[in-house]
Amino acid sequence: MEVCQVCKGQLTEPHAVAVVPLYKSVDHIPHVLRYVETLSNSIPGGIDLCFVSDGSPDDSVGRLRDLARQSKIRISLLELSRNFGAGPAVHAGLSSVQHCVSVVFGSDLQEPEELFTEFAQRILSGSAEICLGQRVSRDDPFLQNFFARAYWWINRNIFGDKSPKGGFDVFGLSRKAREALVSLAELNTSLTSQLQWIGFDQAVVPYARRVRLSGESTWTFRRKLKLFADSVYGFSGIPIAGLFFAGFLGFCLVAAVSLMTLVGWIMGWMEVKGYVTIVLMLGFSQALNLIGFGILGGYVYRTFDNSKRRPKYVITSSQTLN
Repeated sequence: MEVCQVCKGQLTEPHAVAVVPLYKSVDHIPHVLRYVETLSNSIPGGIDLCFVSDGSPDDSVGRLRDLARQSKIRISLLELSRNFGAGPAVHAGLSSVQHCVSVVFGSDLQEPEELFTEFAQRILSGSAEICLGQRVSRDDPFLQNFFARAYWWINRNIFGDKSPKGGFDVFGLSRKAREALVSLAELNTSLTSQLQWIGFDQAVVPYARRVRLSGESTWTFRRKLKLFADSVYGFSGIPIAGLFFAGFLGFCLVAAVSLMTLVGWIMGWMEVKGYVTIVLMLGFSQALNLIGFGILGGYVYRTFDNSKRRPKYVITSSQTLN
């Protein structure tokens, strides 16, 4: 009989759970159920399934209730009061489970089942606390691919993030790592950066990203831009350091221009005294002030948002469907 090294218990029942957020996913649900049933057959003890409805405006919940009755795996459902975003929805799902292994993926199913089988096996055997799925290839449009690569390159090379090259969307956690992750109560943050921040023994598992089976991505450019901003403000001091160096550079330029103006005044070279100097100094200082206020405003907003101590999400119901 195989033994789970996380809790030292025998794998006679599911020690693993899949957490899947739902948002405009009504067409995905039948595929997800078949996908997880296949996955459950390859994981010792099987796997449970936890859906989190992130305020989905379509009939995802109704479709799930109908299909869950026919499923062989144990399915639970959390319903949030509105759309809080993918990160808070994942936090809600992870906070509601108690399994030794938790794997997280999207309902669009762009990862092979073998990836999560390896996640579960590595964590159940005690060889890793966190498993990250490294995308070695992706079948995305050019611009989407370009911005994704740029985002992860900046994370790795500028912010010092140790995320795998090419980035990751899916991951698996041991119980210890899951508890550490859900204890982070900050708002407006990046889930992927939080995973890097908590540490633990991390294993990177490469995979080729597949084309989605149905539907379209709801991950808009605006959401991606916010995620990038949250990653910058929440896990890097580079904007403040950049603002300091910009201020220092501005001081040096103003000092140089002032010295040149003084020399020009002494030598009698200036026909319209001070005009050029005033225009340049005003333009540069105003631009620097606006940039500085924007950067500091980002930090102030996030500090204020966290000071209100509002929850990341509001759960309206939690139930087992079969």
